[in-house]
Amino acid sequence: MNRPLRDIGISGWCVALLVLSVSAGWCQTTTIPWQLLQATYEYDADLPLQAQVTETGTNSFFTSYSVTIEAVDGTTIPAMLHRPNLPDPVPCVLLLHGLGGDKASYSLPLALALAPKGVAVMAIDARLHGERAESDTQMLSADLAASRDAMINTIIDNRRALDYLDTRLDIAHERYMLIGASLGGIQGAVLAAVDDRIKSAVLIVAGGQLDAMFLSSKHPATETFREAGYPAGALRRALWDVEPVNFIGHFAPKPLLMINGAQDDTIPPENATVLHQAAGEPKQIVWYEGGHIPPISQLISLLGEFVQANLLELE
Repeated sequence: MNRPLRDIGISGWCVALLVLSVSAGWCQTTTIPWQLLQATYEYDADLPLQAQVTETGTNSFFTSYSVTIEAVDGTTIPAMLHRPNLPDPVPCVLLLHGLGGDKASYSLPLALALAPKGVAVMAIDARLHGERAESDTQMLSADLAASRDAMINTIIDNRRALDYLDTRLDIAHERYMLIGASLGGIQGAVLAAVDDRIKSAVLIVAGGQLDAMFLSSKHPATETFREAGYPAGALRRALWDVEPVNFIGHFAPKPLLMINGAQDDTIPPENATVLHQAAGEPKQIVWYEGGHIPPISQLISLLGEFVQANLLELE
């Protein structure tokens, strides 16, 4: 049974829609109360996790585990944890994969880069991805309510992943970093703002102003919005509580790194710029020459430097 995720009441909806309707611009003039935005992602953190953990492999640097956790709506969250083979508690990166990805294909390469540095990596399958995929349903579709709810559920599921990490004595609970890629970066901007346990964040090829992005992006999944004939205003009103521009400013003053492509036609540069402008200090955006896929060597170098400064040296 799926639990409604947004019990904010009619009055809350009216406030939000009124604010959006009278706004003449985007984030600069739209001020949705922070309490209203936070309410979307509230959940009962005391619900049992019902965690099941199975070791799936080990190498010289880390051991991998398959993990399942119970979501707040009673469904199962499939996850993977790659933990360095070290005796003391280690810091951990929570990784959010992109649209069409899954926990394994994203987390294993990152673990190969970070585990030798002594950093664990955990990732879940987003709703409608990986082990949770449904052949006839996608996360981004013309059904705006379903798309929004899948994104909200995924963000809350990642909070449950943090709840699980908090139970492990071999993880340093005050040293969590978020890394999100593409749609995972969009969702990560929201998650980082609503969960104080995230101490630093890297958003890779992410952007904001979803209404404009979904109408201009060349990603095939966004074609559904154009085919449905949604105007920007309708998208904006429907997606206000998953719009990263409305959240990212509340992540400050924690360190934020954005990595974006100067020729990206999936997350256009103007949408990356909007998200960066909405963030507070300290923040940095690094532009690479190319499209939606960053040069691997440059990406690994940037991540290594940021992890060293904001996770390994975090006191």
